[in-house]
Amino acid sequence: MNNSATTRTITKIAVEYNGNDKGTAEMVASNYLLSETAEGQFHEMKTVAERNSKVKKWALTGYISQPDEIGRKLKDEEFLEIATKALDKVGVTANNQFRLDIHNSTKHKHIHFIVNRIDISGKCTVKSHDIGKRFGEAVREVCKERGLLTDIEIGVQKKAEMLKSLTEAIRSENNFDGLISEMKKKGFEVQLPSNVKDGISGMRILLEKDKNHQTERIYKAGYK
Repeated sequence: MNNSATTRTITKIAVEYNGNDKGTAEMVASNYLLSETAEGQFHEMKTVAERNSKVKKWALTGYISQPDEIGRKLKDEEFLEIATKALDKVGVTANNQFRLDIHNSTKHKHIHFIVNRIDISGKCTVKSHDIGKRFGEAVREVCKERGLLTDIEIGVQKKAEMLKSLTEAIRSENNFDGLISEMKKKGFEVQLPSNVKDGISGMRILLEKDKNHQTERIYKAGYK
């Protein structure tokens, strides 16, 4: 499963985003938060964070995304359990404030989280060092426990599929335009990145079904 985690200082806007997602967000879990508004929950978290003045980036934020390749569609309860178990593995406890929201506005369902690294007693329970790497490893551990493909395993499969298609296209076509056309038939887009100094600087191949047309953000999918 694709994932990301980072430590940072947040504003109420982050909490508002978590709970909105173009009106499709559904809060599936919260802890030690009494307010029903994003602004109220932000102030509750900030008040607790101020109990530890040494930690400036007091929030842990991120997401887990469910790709099609994991083999089956997860129920919201399963998705939530994967997220909470992964968060446990990086130091989140029953005494940390958090909220988790499932977002449905994009191609793949994903769960966003905001966690206060400072627990209610003022202790920082989530170390910032290598948090992205450690969270990714935690997600993979939970996925393996459940028999689900990890993001790395999915990446290996996709790369093998791309190489097989590229090899077949190279054997059947004798010019580059033909290669691009043949790869398109196989479900791949061939891009040629270029710059003013060097001209064409390489080749990138993207799987068409991985392109997300429902978001304004541009992700560098595919392989060079």
